[in-house]
Amino acid sequence: MAEIISIVAIVVTIYLFVNFLAIFIHRLQEYMYVVRDVLYLAAGLLIVRSIGNGIIRSLFPKYRERSLSVGNLVKIVGYIIVIIAVIAFTKISTTVALFGGTVTGLVLGYALQPTLDNLFSGILILTTGFIKPGERVRVINWRLPYQWASNPGYKYFSPDYIIPGYDGKVVEVGLFASSIITDQGYELKITNSHILGGGIIKYQTIWEDNFTGSIRVEIPISDMEAFELHAKKVLSKFDDKASFYLTEQSDKNYLIYLVKISVPKDQNWLQLKDSILRELLSYKNSDKQKTQ
Repeated sequence: MAEIISIVAIVVTIYLFVNFLAIFIHRLQEYMYVVRDVLYLAAGLLIVRSIGNGIIRSLFPKYRERSLSVGNLVKIVGYIIVIIAVIAFTKISTTVALFGGTVTGLVLGYALQPTLDNLFSGILILTTGFIKPGERVRVINWRLPYQWASNPGYKYFSPDYIIPGYDGKVVEVGLFASSIITDQGYELKITNSHILGGGIIKYQTIWEDNFTGSIRVEIPISDMEAFELHAKKVLSKFDDKASFYLTEQSDKNYLIYLVKISVPKDQNWLQLKDSILRELLSYKNSDKQKTQ
């Protein structure tokens, strides 16, 4: 509220100052309505921005990243209402406004095509829920360079690399770009047009309440029996929500297993993956203890 009062006070001060100057500069009187309309527009946009940020701050403790979608959507709707209202109450005639809008639209349409593309893509993403803050996704787009493992040759066929793209958690869907935190901890900012123009793999579908993660484990062929016995024991604590499969043989001497686990979406997958992988790879230690 204090921020809105400050905006109104600044706008009123600027208007009174320009009005005072018009007493001495008579030609300025002819353009006072332009100054007024510009100040109305600026004040309206700043107030809407302040309201949107206030909504985000109030909802963030409870809804976390999802509050960003609500706040950004309020900003978009508010900006549109303010612009329409200012145009409707100006002294410019309808004919002049339409002609000027057409010419300006053609010029700006070509000049701001990438910006407008991202803006309207952001509106579509926010309104349709194409991606939402808090979701784990993989972004696939030929315009985002990505190099998968190709050496040694067998890795090209590994299940981890069949679908090239960037994995991460969506933390914000903005007006022009969205932010994803990758598994390596980097923030990947992607323009909305790239997201909407590509493909998105969601690790949690709308038909399931849990997130399904996969772990790739590579072991020597000679350890096959010991590993499978140990893996059954490690994964037994997940009941029927965990399973493992022998997916391929690599370099003739190694086997590759794929472990799939279904966990609650709010659980830290990287920490869980770390602990499970450590337990799975400790099969040699458990085997030694049995033989002693």
